[in-house]
Amino acid sequence: MEKARIKTVKFFPAQFDAFNFSTQFGAAVAGVQSGKTFLGAHWAGKKIQDNKKDDGIIVAPSYKILQQATLRKFFSVFPKLQSFYKSQREVIELPTGGMVWVRSADNPYGIEGISPKWWWFDEGGQASQMAWTILRSRVSMTQGQGLITTTAYNVGWLYKEFFLPWQNGTDKNLSFYTWRSIDNPAFSREFYEAERARLRPEEFARRYEGRFEKMTGLVWDLPIEQIIDPMDIMGKAEARIIGVDWGWENPAAISVWYLYDKVWYKADEWKYSHRTTAEIIQVLKNKMSEHHATLIYGDSAEPDRIEECRRAGLPMMESNKDIKGGISLIQQLIKEKRIFIFNNCKETIEEWSMYHYGEPKEDKESKDLPIKFNDHLCDSDRYCIYSYQPAKPRIVQATTGILPYYPDLGF
Repeated sequence: MEKARIKTVKFFPAQFDAFNFSTQFGAAVAGVQSGKTFLGAHWAGKKIQDNKKDDGIIVAPSYKILQQATLRKFFSVFPKLQSFYKSQREVIELPTGGMVWVRSADNPYGIEGISPKWWWFDEGGQASQMAWTILRSRVSMTQGQGLITTTAYNVGWLYKEFFLPWQNGTDKNLSFYTWRSIDNPAFSREFYEAERARLRPEEFARRYEGRFEKMTGLVWDLPIEQIIDPMDIMGKAEARIIGVDWGWENPAAISVWYLYDKVWYKADEWKYSHRTTAEIIQVLKNKMSEHHATLIYGDSAEPDRIEECRRAGLPMMESNKDIKGGISLIQQLIKEKRIFIFNNCKETIEEWSMYHYGEPKEDKESKDLPIKFNDHLCDSDRYCIYSYQPAKPRIVQATTGILPYYPDLGF
C-alpha cells in the first residue's frame, strides 16, 4: 500500500498565525502580492481534508476575479482537484462525498440555501455588506468557520462590521490579521519603496500596508456626519421620489429619496439580482405605497421596461442619463451639506464608499467617468436627484391691448 505523502508548506509568521485562527471568523487584510490568496487556498485545502464529507464554499467578489485569480491559485496549489470541478454547476464534487460550491458575490443571494462547514471569501473587501451578512448566516447551524482574505479597499463594511468589533472586543467570534506586502520575503523592497514615493500616502497604506483608509478618487466623498439616523419627515417632504436601475445578472436597484426644505434625504433602498420586470414592478408599487411617492425615474436605456411600468399604472418617467451632470450635481449637494443618507441604507453607504474614478492611463485620454463596478444604487440615486424638476409656479402677467375677435364663438 502506497504511503500517503505529506506536503510541506512554508508560511512567514503573519501567514502562519492567520492560517491557525481558532475563532469562527477570521480576516487576513494585507498588502497586495503579500500571500493572502496563497494562504486562503491552503486554508481551504486543510478544511477539505478535515471535512471530507461536508460542504464548503469558495467565494470571490466577481466572476472575473473568481476565475482569473481565486480558482486559478486554488487549482495551482491543488491541481488534482481541478478534475472534479464541474464548471456549469459551479461545484467541485469531492471523491469523498463533500461539495465545494464556487460562487460570485456580485449575486450574494446565490449563496443562500447552502449550509457549509466552512467558506473562504477571497478579496472580500470588494464585495457588498450583504455578501458578508449571508455568508455569516450560512454557518450559523453548522458552527463552521469562515476566512476572508483581502486588501483594505475602503472603510466600508469590513472596517465597520469586522475590524472595529474585533478591535473593541465586542465580538469574540472574530480574529483579525494584517501585514505589509514587504512582509512577504518574496516581495521586492525596491518596488515597495518606489510605490511609496509614487502614490498618495492613503493609497499606499491601503494597497501595500493593509491599512484601512478612504479610497482615493471617490466620486461622492460623503462626510460621516451626513450619514444619519432615520428621520420622520415623510409627511413634511415636498417631494418623495424613486429611482430604478434595471438589472438581471447584475442586480436591479431601487432608491427612495425625500426632498425637504431644499435638502435631499435617502430613506430606503432595494437591490437584488435575477428579478423579473413583473417582480420589480411589484416592489415599486410597495415602495410607492410605503413612502407615498409620486414619481419614479427609470433608466431610459430600457424603454420597454419603462412602458411595462406605465401600463401597470406606475408614474414612470425616463431619467436624464447625463452621467457627468448628475455626478456634478450630487457633488455640489454634498459640499453644501444638502444631502444625507439614513444609516439603514447600508448597501448605498457601501457603494458610495467604493464609487471611484479610475487611475489615468499613460498615453490615453481619461474619460473622467467612474469605474463601472458595484454602482447600481449609485445610478438609481443619480436618476432620482438629477432628473427631478420641481413644479414651477405659473406666472400670469397682466397685459393691455385689443382682444382678438373670434367669429366662431358667436359674439
